[in-house]
Amino acid sequence: MALPLISPDRTPAGSSLSPVLPGRAVVVAPYGSGRHYQSEFADRGWDCVAVTPADDALPPLYRGSLDPTGYRRVVVHDGNVDETARALRALRVRAVVAGTEIGVPLAEQLAYRLGLPGNDPQTSHRRRDKGAMAAALTSAGIDAPRSLSTDRLRDALSWAHSLDTPDLVLKPADSAGSDGVIFCSSPDEIRAAWIQLHGVPNAMGGSNDHLVIQERLQGSQYVVNSVSAPDADGTPRHTITEFWADHRTGTTHVYDRLDLLNRAKLIPRTLAHYTVRVLDALGIAAGPAHTELIYVPRRGPVLIESGARPEGSYDPAAMREAVGSDHIRDAVHAVVTGAPKSLASDRPRSSVTKVSLIAPHDGALDEDLLRTLLTLPTVQGYVGTLVPGTPVHRTVDLLTSPGRLTLTAENPRAIDEDYNTIRAVEAAGLYDGRTP
Repeated sequence: MALPLISPDRTPAGSSLSPVLPGRAVVVAPYGSGRHYQSEFADRGWDCVAVTPADDALPPLYRGSLDPTGYRRVVVHDGNVDETARALRALRVRAVVAGTEIGVPLAEQLAYRLGLPGNDPQTSHRRRDKGAMAAALTSAGIDAPRSLSTDRLRDALSWAHSLDTPDLVLKPADSAGSDGVIFCSSPDEIRAAWIQLHGVPNAMGGSNDHLVIQERLQGSQYVVNSVSAPDADGTPRHTITEFWADHRTGTTHVYDRLDLLNRAKLIPRTLAHYTVRVLDALGIAAGPAHTELIYVPRRGPVLIESGARPEGSYDPAAMREAVGSDHIRDAVHAVVTGAPKSLASDRPRSSVTKVSLIAPHDGALDEDLLRTLLTLPTVQGYVGTLVPGTPVHRTVDLLTSPGRLTLTAENPRAIDEDYNTIRAVEAAGLYDGRTP
């Protein structure tokens, strides 16, 4: 049976893509890549309101990083959803989006109270809790990792003993960026990982009261980005906008490189077919989603996790230069027109790779080697504070990477050459610089 091309870019019956009157959008927690929403909405003639918790209520990762430039107003959410919704209703907002993972539940609650398109807040746990994600897929008859969400070590050990594999992973239920992900293959390793994680704050500001233990999936890893919008009858329409081959280092979960894939190839089409079913099972009806999968040999695609927000840690300008669009631009198009669509060229002129920097130890960025890195011919953009003397920490996950570079070239061999140079520059002492 031929696999469908999951890209409903056609105009739905009864709708129109004629110009839409300017509006006002709410960006909840406009951090990370979510900070680019404001400028993209402005390009479409809309203005934006930022909604954020007070700075001291934010996870340390985001404190002090809000840039209020360009926002019509910044609304500080004090925990009272009705009060925040009342302030936004007075501003006559027409859309609500989550800028980053910590904004997902609040964005869904606000959209619901304002009568705007969004995902059902009663099912938010499916889109934040990794154990609930797996359970939702299993209930829908979709392959998912065997999982247990628990607050008791003895239950985790008993469940692990019942499996037919020793290869497991323990992780926070609601964090991101591989924060706290620990591979285990024995009861002693499970105990040690539990002691390290249980009850401590995670990077997204939650507390690891419940942990998720899952079978460790073995196979090739992929990232699938999408945008969704509801039809007039509420039926969600999904468009897959990007497919990436996701390479990690050796047997760890440290990010190495992401390579953009041709949408027409068999593997992306297979991933699209599975991902659309996942989006429906998780209740993602509106907005962007960032989904991580593993293709397990003789089994097929299996979900790792999905976030109802745009991809984090990338440079939109470099993506737009290379292929014509990016996840934020596609998400804004879906909001403004009501039609989910990939705006990227079907035949991009460039190959694209995103390379995560990997610091083997604490240190600081060396000025000369950093200059060598940033002037490589395929490097078109980056995220991170890549300034000489900037302190860095040993990389253990995406959140501790010093930065991520976007490499583009007509010939993918040029990207591979510069990728090898990046790793050689790191080995030569990129992180042995002097702090100011």
